[in-house]
Amino acid sequence: MASVAIVGVGIMGRGMAENLLKHGHRVILWNRTPAKIADLRDAGAEVADTPAAAAAAAEIVFEVTADDDTSRGVWLGPDGILAGAKDGAVLITSATLSVEWVAELSEAVAERGLPFFDMPLTGGAVAARSGALVLLVGGDKAGLAELGPVLQAVSREVRHFGPVGAGTRFKLVLNALQAAHMAAFGEALRVAAAAGLDVEAVGAAFQDRPGGAVTQQAWASHLQPPDPINFATRWAHKDLSYAARLAGDVPHPILDSVRDVFGAALEAGRGDDDWSSVNEL
Repeated sequence: MASVAIVGVGIMGRGMAENLLKHGHRVILWNRTPAKIADLRDAGAEVADTPAAAAAAAEIVFEVTADDDTSRGVWLGPDGILAGAKDGAVLITSATLSVEWVAELSEAVAERGLPFFDMPLTGGAVAARSGALVLLVGGDKAGLAELGPVLQAVSREVRHFGPVGAGTRFKLVLNALQAAHMAAFGEALRVAAAAGLDVEAVGAAFQDRPGGAVTQQAWASHLQPPDPINFATRWAHKDLSYAARLAGDVPHPILDSVRDVFGAALEAGRGDDDWSSVNEL
């Protein structure tokens, strides 16, 4: 069994911690608000005072924070992951970050001579809790194979996209597409309601149509608000902003329109609501 640190224990990090504990791994946690992980400590996880202390106790370190700023804060400085990581440790960011910060972080890890992967997660809260995440990986493919037992504890599939940074690039493209599906689903329901159609019948009929799992999640959230939420509106908007930067000079009018939809939800005070809130009639 491996010793695994998780730095940042939100919705996704919590699910990973629970499944690692179930599989018998030693789990060391750091969270900005320790009270929120008291139950995980009671379940057998160790709680570190700093990201550095968590990293110092682990063979494998996952960072699962919210954005570039929070990620930078837990990696750098005297209390950061890089300060505490021991020789031979494998360092992984599983946050959805900008490609610029992942490149900078990769260089910082390389200066320590440690292996590094960018490994964003997809599948949402349900997959995190059930150990069925899909891991989207950039990094050394041979080194990735050595992580098999730990990755199997938290995921149903590992997809390798190329060198460091490739996992993040794919995740941003994927989230842009999924957000477009989510926003389009809500718009379609509103058009259907205006046309006098039975919205319940329309939503049910959409389930085997384009949009896949996002369409199913959107309709399930319409029927009953998710608790806990799958994905916060503010983080969807953040990912769309990172994706727009990734697109650069490539025309992306749909991405911009979808970002405006989520931006309007933020301005309406819905940032902490599930991203399906953009579908409300």
